[in-house]
Amino acid sequence: MLTSFFSKSKPVNYLLVAIFMALFFVLHHFLSAKTNFAFGDFIFQIVMLVVFLISMLLVDFISRKNGLTKSNTFKIFLFSLFVTTFPVAFLTSEVLIANFFVLLALRRIISLKTKKDIQKKILDAALWIALASCIYFWSILFIVVLYIAITQYAGTNFKNYLIPFVGMAAVIILANTYTLFVQNAFYLPLDWVKTSEFDFRAYHQLKLVLPLSFALGILLWAIVDFYLDKNNRSKKKKHTTNLIVIILILAISIAAITADKNGSELLFIAMPFSVLTANYFEKKRDFIFKEVILWSFLVLPFIILFL
Repeated sequence: MLTSFFSKSKPVNYLLVAIFMALFFVLHHFLSAKTNFAFGDFIFQIVMLVVFLISMLLVDFISRKNGLTKSNTFKIFLFSLFVTTFPVAFLTSEVLIANFFVLLALRRIISLKTKKDIQKKILDAALWIALASCIYFWSILFIVVLYIAITQYAGTNFKNYLIPFVGMAAVIILANTYTLFVQNAFYLPLDWVKTSEFDFRAYHQLKLVLPLSFALGILLWAIVDFYLDKNNRSKKKKHTTNLIVIILILAISIAAITADKNGSELLFIAMPFSVLTANYFEKKRDFIFKEVILWSFLVLPFIILFL
């Protein structure tokens, strides 16, 4: 049974999830994208596969290190299922890389609650978010969660609010150093800004609306269940969950406002989705219901593969 299997944290669980993700990565390149690889392209896609798999491990690391979930592999399994139901996400290298940088930033942001090395963590998070925005502009929205975390965990020192500007300025300077040497061009911060567009026609496709409806249904159920369960509403747990919900809202906002809507932008939702829903699946109740949901979710990527 899937519920019993992924309730444990064993090396074989990680191996099976990694094989599952790698299999769909390869299948969609050959079946959906029909990619014809030159040698350089092949090496690049190998690197993207590694980034894809490390992103899964990052989600697991962030969850375990910060006590976002218990010791199980539900979060990596749910992460892999979410991403493989939106395969265009790992066919789009810009989103893959930007999401990887965002995860590195979230690792530092969430760990602010330990109140150790606060200024270093704030600077690191700002640098990663700025780098992510250079690749996929609207990931800059995650700077909001950084400021919320500063207010929550380190708001007593006003200097902490200025550190993200230093990090972003450093990235802008480095980026312009590169463009001056390579392109002989200098860009102002406003030149990086992308247009926004609220055109959702891309989501009318069955291969997007079906998995999105399914995932959002599970997610909504998990969030409502958490806030209605008084046993899980300790102050520490609630603060951390609230931060993950804010990350989720920002990820949905990116999908809503980006002009390039093709489904890849949904990748930013994968991390908060996997953490929030894992909190529900690790509870020792509703066994049959959870088993049905997991098996249905597991079948869904195979259906999407042939749509």
